[in-house]
Amino acid sequence: MWDIAPDHAPGLIAGLVMLPIALVALLLRRSRHRVPGTVQGASVLMAIAGAIHLGLVPSHLEEPVTAALFVVNGISYIALAQAFTWRWWRLASFALITATLLGYLGYIALGLDQPDQVALTTKLIELTALGLVIVPIRGRGAPRDPASRWALLGTALPLLTIVVGGTVWGLDLANPDAQHKHAGAVLQSSNDVATQAQAAAAKQLYDQTAAAIAHYRDWHAAWAAGYRPSGPTGASSTHWMNQAYVKAGYVLDPSHPQGLVYANTHHGPVLLGAMFQMKALGTFGPDPGGPLTAWHQHVNICFTPLGVEFSLMTPFATCPFGAIDISAPAMLHVWIVDNPQGGPFAIDIDPGVVARIDRT
Repeated sequence: MWDIAPDHAPGLIAGLVMLPIALVALLLRRSRHRVPGTVQGASVLMAIAGAIHLGLVPSHLEEPVTAALFVVNGISYIALAQAFTWRWWRLASFALITATLLGYLGYIALGLDQPDQVALTTKLIELTALGLVIVPIRGRGAPRDPASRWALLGTALPLLTIVVGGTVWGLDLANPDAQHKHAGAVLQSSNDVATQAQAAAAKQLYDQTAAAIAHYRDWHAAWAAGYRPSGPTGASSTHWMNQAYVKAGYVLDPSHPQGLVYANTHHGPVLLGAMFQMKALGTFGPDPGGPLTAWHQHVNICFTPLGVEFSLMTPFATCPFGAIDISAPAMLHVWIVDNPQGGPFAIDIDPGVVARIDRT
């Protein structure tokens, strides 16, 4: 959910291009009409949202219904953004934005699209525009109108924000991408299907790593080599990090993995695999196996001062109250135990595997 789908990137670019255009159009019209600041803000945001939707049309031409909806919605947003002097502009804007938000929820609920950062950014823009549309304007409307608008602003808008965000979050967690199981993980780009050479390279990396860490099945050997638990040992599994190897900056060296992963069982730590980690943020490591050995980087991980980790952020990339937002360098796991749901290089170990190990 936290990565940008390549076919959605043109929409983001279109929205950025629209920003100065919308501001210039607003300045030209504002010279002839006195417009409240809330209306100006809503007008610009609606134009940006419309441009984003139109920018998504070319990449969805193979989906005629989706493309048509993007065209209709984009044109409607841009046209309405310029019609702010119309008597029924607020009501029409309220209806269009609300229908778009609820329609999008229905669309992803049916599995017709997958949320990403562009989609979430657009929803935030639309929610902000909706709030500006609802704000009462002094001297306008019926005597009871301002009170009803403040009620909408104070109750309906937060509720709609929770519904939109919660639905997107829940659906994305319930239907993760096959290679993108862990919330907050950005996957290294690669070709879709591994070549024969890449498959051979991935097997070689696996065999070399499994052989190199075999003696760490005894956790005492890992301790003697400088590995220490980096998280609570009460969890189902824990990463043990070797800070000397982290500082040395070894790159995909099977003899010097920066981390080991142990299952915390009732009969002691059981080795699950190794973890290679880059030294600097924002840099992926070598990818000999293509899509089989794609690195991943954890972004927007939430930690509390007590060391408790929340890997599930809100859909708008914010941490729970009292937690701080951090990112980790790119990493690659090599699981030496059978991991049927993701394979030997998956982002996460299958919890069922850890549970079975604990029962043995």
